Amino acid sequence: MKIDQNITVFAGAQPANTGGTEAAGRNQEPEETRKTIFAGNLNQNQTLQDRIAQRREQAREEAMKVVGDVLAAEHEMDQDIENRRVHIRELKEEKLQLMEEKGELDAHKESLAKAFEDGELSQEDYDQELKGLYEQYKVWNQRYSENDTLTKQENAIIRGTRQERLKKDPMVKAKKEADGILQAARDDIVGMAVEEGKDHIDEEAEKRQEQAEEIKEEREEKEELIEEQKEKREEEEELLEKLPLQEMLTLDKLQTDVQQEVQDIINKMKLVAEDIKGAAVDQTV
Repeated sequence: MKIDQNITVFAGAQPANTGGTEAAGRNQEPEETRKTIFAGNLNQNQTLQDRIAQRREQAREEAMKVVGDVLAAEHEMDQDIENRRVHIRELKEEKLQLMEEKGELDAHKESLAKAFEDGELSQEDYDQELKGLYEQYKVWNQRYSENDTLTKQENAIIRGTRQERLKKDPMVKAKKEADGILQAARDDIVGMAVEEGKDHIDEEAEKRQEQAEEIKEEREEKEELIEEQKEKREEEEELLEKLPLQEMLTLDKLQTDVQQEVQDIINKMKLVAEDIKGAAVDQTV
């Protein structure tokens, strides 16, 4: 059966520490000397691709084990059938030997009868020889019967095994079970991808929510600033409205005087600069 390569290590949890000096000693060993690595310790930092590859490998191993176990059982069954066939052949050879032995017994029986008829044996000797011969026949019949029974038993077991195999067809069942394992892994992988996508969407939505809140806060701050400026401008306008006309004119005149004083200072600075420049020229001459 072909195993789907698109479907993959079992990530079991690390067993709890049972205590004791031996366990404590192992815990104190440097990381480089530890031979056992528990995949459960790595799951937290695994990427989606790593977890998918791990699930595929787990499913592949489980499917291969199901098929492998059935193949092993089938091989064991085939070997058992072959051993019984070998036994049947041995029983057939034994039966041929038994038939030869029976022929010898029959010939010996005929020779005893002829010897008795010819007077070579007395009645007593004949009866004694015949009794011993019948004992041999008895043993032969028992051996022949056992041989025949064993042969029938072995043939019956072989036929029953074949019929049971045809009826149950364990390989078909194993293939269905393996396909179910692989399909379950595919479903799990799809679930992983969907969950990963959902988490990503949730993260993006959370980021957008945070950005929207920041924009909202900035907008509120700007609106507060605008409102403060508006209130300040209204206060200034209200203050100006309350000032008498003469004071407003005085303020305007004061602003004009200040501007004139500033201009006078600038003009004086220009004159001083020209004087300094002229003095420099005189010294040069």
